[in-house]
Amino acid sequence: MSANGEGPPADDTGAAPCLACRGTGQVSSGLGGTPHQVTCPWCQGTGHRIAGIDAQEHPSESGTAPPAEGASS
Repeated sequence: MSANGEGPPADDTGAAPCLACRGTGQVSSGLGGTPHQVTCPWCQGTGHRIAGIDAQEHPSESGTAPPAEGASS
C-alpha cells in the first residue's frame, strides 16, 4: 500500500507504477493486424506513471504536433 493507504505501493523513486503496462514499459499493439510490443505511450517506457501524459490525446490537441509536411523551417 502507498503511504496514505490508497492504491498500489510506490517504488523507491516515489513514482507510481504505470498501470497500462504494469511497470514493464511495453504494451501490446494490434495495429497493422499483427500483435507486437511497443513502448508504452503512458509512461514512455519508464514503467512509472508520468503526470500530465494523455496517450490518447492527438498531438495537435496538446500543442506539440510535428510540423506539417512540406513546411519549411
